[in-house]
Amino acid sequence: MAKNLFLFYIASLLFNLYAAENAPLKYYEDTASSLALSTHNENSHIKVFIPSLPYSYVMRLINGSLLRINESEKGWEYFIAYKHKKINELTYDFWIRDDVKFQDGTSLNADSVVENFKYFISGAYTHTKIHQKLKSVEKIGPYHVRMHLSSPYGMLLNDIARIHLYTSKYYENYGWTKSIIGENTRAPGPYGAGPYILVSGVATGLVQSDEIILKANPYYFETGKPYIETITIYTRLAVDDVIEKISNYEGNLDIAIIPFDKKTEIVNSKYAKLITTMSSNNFNIHMNLIKHDTPLHNKQIRQALNQAIDQEKLIKFTYKNEGSPSPFPLSSNSQYAKNLSQKYLEHPRFFFTNEELHSILNGIHLKVVTQDRFYSLFRGIEYQLNQYGVTLEYDITTDEKYVFNKLLTNRQNAYDWDLLIWGNDDWYIHPWGVFFALYTQNQWSSIDKDPMMDHKLEYLTEIEYTNPKFQPIVDSILEYIYI
Repeated sequence: MAKNLFLFYIASLLFNLYAAENAPLKYYEDTASSLALSTHNENSHIKVFIPSLPYSYVMRLINGSLLRINESEKGWEYFIAYKHKKINELTYDFWIRDDVKFQDGTSLNADSVVENFKYFISGAYTHTKIHQKLKSVEKIGPYHVRMHLSSPYGMLLNDIARIHLYTSKYYENYGWTKSIIGENTRAPGPYGAGPYILVSGVATGLVQSDEIILKANPYYFETGKPYIETITIYTRLAVDDVIEKISNYEGNLDIAIIPFDKKTEIVNSKYAKLITTMSSNNFNIHMNLIKHDTPLHNKQIRQALNQAIDQEKLIKFTYKNEGSPSPFPLSSNSQYAKNLSQKYLEHPRFFFTNEELHSILNGIHLKVVTQDRFYSLFRGIEYQLNQYGVTLEYDITTDEKYVFNKLLTNRQNAYDWDLLIWGNDDWYIHPWGVFFALYTQNQWSSIDKDPMMDHKLEYLTEIEYTNPKFQPIVDSILEYIYI
């Protein structure tokens, strides 16, 4: 009898499994859009984890600028300014909205803009050419200013979108500090004109609070916005802590950027939802050619390392199919690299045979600086390079500031790393957002000298994206990098 019952149980189990396997799939409608806010809610609060470039996102939320970055072909849209006119190659006029106030209730007008640009010119950021190109800004009318350049500059409008405007009170209290990163908000307070006020913490790249709190700006000029009253931003959390907070609890963390290898935890969570979308973001991996004894000075080794990495397998097994192969540091999803990327992906250049790769790479040991969120990516790279005798040694941190310090003070200190990775979200919407890290005249580059590259990049900055010469010079730079 027991045997029969056991057989009946097995048969029932198999039948149930068969029924489950052949039952029609059920899809549930995503109702998130019906829950989304469409008006301001004073009790609303979201908690967000931003592991890469949090200062860039925070600055855009708290500060006003004449233009602001968007994902259009030109890379910007009007914000505090509502129109502009290019008078000639060296002169640009901007007209400012007359309904904008700073977060302390004071007016933002032409005088405010002139004051801000006076400070900016005295200590402009250096990761573009704006510090060499912008000569002066003058007031033409109460809400009309004119900018003068010392020489033609095709990236002016992209740069204007990242020059933030502060109250006079901010300058009285904190003055102006020249910054490698380009951000200057040194303390919380109602000093900007963006939709949110920084009420706790700071985020300037090399100085960054682990927790930043923003509150809605009551003087914000876009009627009815922002919808959310409070935003808490975390800049430094361990990956396992992030996954625990967002997948196992309600309300501990609302939005987080996660590593690709953590998709399963989110998909299986009853609290979290996985969202993926097309992106032109990059993971920048620097080779430290400033380090005197790195094997990476050998061009053959650099070429061999790139050839030894199978991007298709890396995307499948490490990226969990959440990436696109690219022969260049500029994303193949970028409008400026799509066509050339397709050509090189269909007809890649192989510099070495498999035997030559073994001969060139065997015995090479490289030291890697990485945030923990990129560790799984490097483990995938390491697995492939191990087959050719390459070994990696890791310096892992949860703190992006640590990574940036190793990169941005590398010229002074010549640190003992060979490879360094950081998340280069598409913060500039222009090829320069990637190319600037190759320009040896600024601190973001880990290349000691490359006059030819510098010459190509300097020419690129002089011409606007609408110029017929623009795409050919971009292609020339990409092909120069590839070789």
